[in-house]
Amino acid sequence: MADDPQNTPGNGPEHKPEGEPGTAPGSEPTGDAGKGAEGDQADAVKTAETARAAAEKRATEAEQEAARLRRSNAAQKPGDLDALRAEVRQEFTEALVRAELRAAAAGKLRDPADALALLDVASLAGSGGDIDAAAVAAAVDQLVKDKPYLAVAEGSTAPTWGDVGAGPRDTAEPEPATPLDRLRRAYSA
Repeated sequence: MADDPQNTPGNGPEHKPEGEPGTAPGSEPTGDAGKGAEGDQADAVKTAETARAAAEKRATEAEQEAARLRRSNAAQKPGDLDALRAEVRQEFTEALVRAELRAAAAGKLRDPADALALLDVASLAGSGGDIDAAAVAAAVDQLVKDKPYLAVAEGSTAPTWGDVGAGPRDTAEPEPATPLDRLRRAYSA
């Protein structure tokens, strides 16, 4: 651009303030007494850079606000509400399938939580949110066949712990009437 004949110092549009005190028409601005013309240009460059940085910051903030408003508006669109409803319906159906799995595995597996860990819950949900109880029972039966060590042992209903000395007794002695009777019973035994 320095070689451009229209951009030579005498031909281009230059900003020369007219009517300012201390300047004559056609003379160069002298600026402050200690700065000279380069000092004025440096101040102008700093001011322009500061203004540009502020404008870029405002533009970035405006873009962020526009993105936030687009997300807010998108959440209110009917298509998004339908997608949200479908997601909630799917989560609810999976919760029902997990409950059905625990119920079906209760009498067949030692720990019904094993069925939740080893079976695919999403594949057991029927179409439209219905639960296929026969498919759930078949899946638990297949799990027992594949991993028989998870099954409840035949003939045992629950582990027996034995008598640990707690609970009501058939031959309980009557409660002493006074604290003194309680002490006599404790020391006489």
